[in-house]
Formats: sequence, C-alpha cells, structure tokens
Amino acid sequence: MDKQRFPESAMPPLEPTDRRELYRHFQHVIEGTYDQLLEKQKLNYKQNMLKSFLVETNIGPSKLEERFEHVTVTKVDYSLFEVLVDTSDEEDEEEILTFYLDSQDERFWTFYSIEKSRPAKDVMAELIMAERSGLDYLWFPAQLQRYFTELGEFQGAGINYDAEDVFSEEYIDEHLPFGELSIQSSGQGTSWLLDALSDADLKRFMSLSSVKIRQETEEGAVIERIDNNGRITTRGGNDIQAHLTFVETIRELYADLVRGIEENGRIEYPLRVIEPEDDERHSPGQSIEGTPIIINLANPIENLKEFADSITSATKPLRLWGAGSWIADDYYKIRGTDLHNNDSFTLEIKRDWIRLYLPEDACGNTALRIFSNIQRYYDAEASFGERSAPENSRVALTA
Repeated sequence: MDKQRFPESAMPPLEPTDRRELYRHFQHVIEGTYDQLLEKQKLNYKQNMLKSFLVETNIGPSKLEERFEHVTVTKVDYSLFEVLVDTSDEEDEEEILTFYLDSQDERFWTFYSIEKSRPAKDVMAELIMAERSGLDYLWFPAQLQRYFTELGEFQGAGINYDAEDVFSEEYIDEHLPFGELSIQSSGQGTSWLLDALSDADLKRFMSLSSVKIRQETEEGAVIERIDNNGRITTRGGNDIQAHLTFVETIRELYADLVRGIEENGRIEYPLRVIEPEDDERHSPGQSIEGTPIIINLANPIENLKEFADSITSATKPLRLWGAGSWIADDYYKIRGTDLHNNDSFTLEIKRDWIRLYLPEDACGNTALRIFSNIQRYYDAEASFGERSAPENSRVALTA
C-alpha cells in the first residue's frame, strides 16, 4: 500500500479502476475527517466517514442484480465491484448511492461506503433484510464485543436494550422492567461506568450495541466504532491499511465462531455399518453426530409460549417462523424455518435454557443471530453451554 499523503486540492477522484486507487481515495477521506473533527468538532457538508459493512452471504456478486431491480453491479478489479443502489422515488430527485464490494472472501463480504451514515445504513438493511436475499448481518455476541475492546485503546461504548422490537407491549408490561434502555458513553470514564453498571442489577439489560477503540500501527492510527451487526465506521486516523487490517481481524474472529458452530453444533445422521464378527449378523443403522447448542439464561422466562411466539413471529430482526407445542408443563418445543435462507431449525425452551437443533447443512450464522438477539432484546447475560462452545475460537461464548 502506497503511504503517499494527498493535499486537499489533490484528492483522488472516486472512480477507481483498481483496488489501489480505491484505497488511496479512502486514505484521503479518513485523513480529512480526522483533521476536520479535531479542528471544528464536525464534518463539512458532503464530508462523510468511511464505513465498512461486513456481510455474510451464500450468493455471488452477480446475483445482486438478479435479486434487486434497483441494483447495478460493475466489476472494478479482481473480486472488487462497484455497486450502485437507486433509491430514487417519484417525489425525490434522483438519488443513487455508491458502495464498493470486496468479495475476496466468498462467505464474508465487505461493502465500503463514504455516503452519509443514515442512507447507507438504510440501504444495507433493505438489501440484507429482503426476503431470500442471500445476505445476512454479522451478529456479534456480547462476548465478542467485549473482546473487541482489547484490540486497541478503549474509548467508548453504546448500550442498547430494545425489547420493543421483539416483544409485545403486553409481554413487556407483564414480564420485563424495561421496554427500552439506551446509554452512550465516551472518554476515560467509560470503563469505570461499564464496571459500575455491571455490578448493578441492570447488568442483564446491558447489551453492548457498539464499542469504540483507537488502534495504533507503526505508520499511523485509526479510530474505529464497531456496531454489533458488523458495521465498522472509521471516525478518524491517517492509515487506511490499519483500517483494512482491522476489518480483516474482525472478519476472521467472527468466521472462526461460525465455522466452530458448523463443525460441532449441527446434528447429522450418518449411516453406520458395523463389521460382523464370527457368525454375528449386523445390519447398517443410523447414528447421531453433533450436539445441540445450549443457550443458558440468567433471566428466567416467565411465559414460555409467549416468549417462543415472540421470537418466531417471522419479523425483523430474527426472521424466524415456527409452530410450537408443549412437551410438558414447563417444556415448549418449536419447529421452524429461518426466513433468511429457508433452513429448518428446532428450539426446545425451558425457563432457564434454550436448546437449538440445526440440521447438518444449516448455516451457523442462524445460531449467532438467535443468540446475539436474545442478548440484546431479553438477557444480556445469556451464554453458550460448555459443550456448545465453538472449538478453536479465540473468543469464548460461555459464561
């Protein structure tokens, strides 16, 4: 990566012909936003921060045009694409947003954008949440968010508990003390505040929605805000390579979790052939391999059916549909479909734990979507059971 710096008058045009030109433009963007924030505490008109959206996918880039009428995809360089999203409507003037898609990792893409935060965020939500889009957010559990704070100098955090998105008003009134709780903090006191709140009864409602850290490299630094759905915003700095390396680190940490779940947390029924000994007669049979994923709850469920119906109502953000039945008085079971990719799943729910069964070809991202959303909307202290912890991961999801 060329470390050349660019004066204001020599800003490279954002019509890159290759990856190198794109990164040089981003280098200029993060230097400009950092200087502007230091001097005036706000950005100039049309001066936006660099945002990187990590997305899990099971399709190729060309499929975006087939699945979305308002999306145009043009190849720029090897595995790098320009993605134009037309957001115009009959009342507004033409509005086309530009993203750059890095698909070098075929499973976990990165969309880069220097559009305004809200429109860029809304467009990504529209693409990802569309029915059978083939795309999904990265769902960072609280344990992974806390691990991020150790990757640099911890500078801030956001806490967002928002039960209203998942549970009905009646359920919240009867069973939960909060419908919504939001805290934003930055500066040296953030660590102290989080420690103090963690020792209080509030801790089961304190799900980290974002963390902000400063990362230093040999040649510079970047300040990053990491949201719990895979969005990374560079709020300043002077080294694009540091940002790219950081995004890669986040992606690999998450990919390790998904791979670990898919290796050990799916149920398979392989044929088992037993070799006969002497005159014994054996016939082939089926064995069971893998284990269900256990989610332990610190906040016991008061009404199993209402809870289950809420999280499998086919609505955002969980996008799960299911039909339930009682196994016993305190034991509820749901067979359902993940509307993101039509994978089937089974949930067994008791007051203190949830057991998730994924079939052998299921996407491990489903498990992290369920787990991280339970943390955010119901129980921030939820954890994986010991036997469910993804192996070879640097981050433990257990308590």
